[in-house]
Amino acid sequence: MHRATPVRLGPTARATSREQTRARLLAIGRRAFARKGHTGTNLKEDILVPAQVSVGSFYHQFRDKTDLLLAILEEHARTFRAMVQEAHQPRPEREPGEIARHSFETVFRVAEQDDDLFRIAMRERESTDPRVRAYLRDNHRRWIESLADDYHRAGLGRVAHDDALLLAAELVTATTLATVLRYLDLPARERARQRAPLVDGLVRFTLGGLLALVSPAAKPAESRAASRTKGVHRS
Repeated sequence: MHRATPVRLGPTARATSREQTRARLLAIGRRAFARKGHTGTNLKEDILVPAQVSVGSFYHQFRDKTDLLLAILEEHARTFRAMVQEAHQPRPEREPGEIARHSFETVFRVAEQDDDLFRIAMRERESTDPRVRAYLRDNHRRWIESLADDYHRAGLGRVAHDDALLLAAELVTATTLATVLRYLDLPARERARQRAPLVDGLVRFTLGGLLALVSPAAKPAESRAASRTKGVHRS
């Protein structure tokens, strides 16, 4: 009776297997943390069993469930920041209102697609784990500095990391997050009705302040493209 020869995976196959295992852990972990939070999530029952990953395989990828949570948050932060940076890119044909609108629309789109990740980040600000709190504080600081840099590149400040730009980034971020969280709490049908007015309100408030938002004469900012389209239709 011959013994079966064990299958030996080459370096490429092992790397692919590790990537697939990591992807499953990130996906299952994301759902578990969204439902139960960091403290309430049981590593074995809520993550390893549904992901069909052994304890040994998990610890080849992550130190513990906190390490997994931080990896999930960091992956989301990188993707989200790249999308917002692209939206902020200054171009000669784009007015400030167009850039702001594209930015806020991007934030709302990502929030709706990644509702669970937004809620995880908001909930874990009160985490009892010092590593989670430290990561979120540091990520917030990096976000504010990056946003202030975007404002500087757009010509809104003479000096990078100017205190006024940092304060502006802090206030815009706080206003945006509060508005997005309110939006995510709405029923799905109501979201479709409220999204455009909320985006428009954020654009007007960010660019013109309270008076621009509440003035009876204030109208939603229109992009040049929209204006040109109307001109074509009229002719």
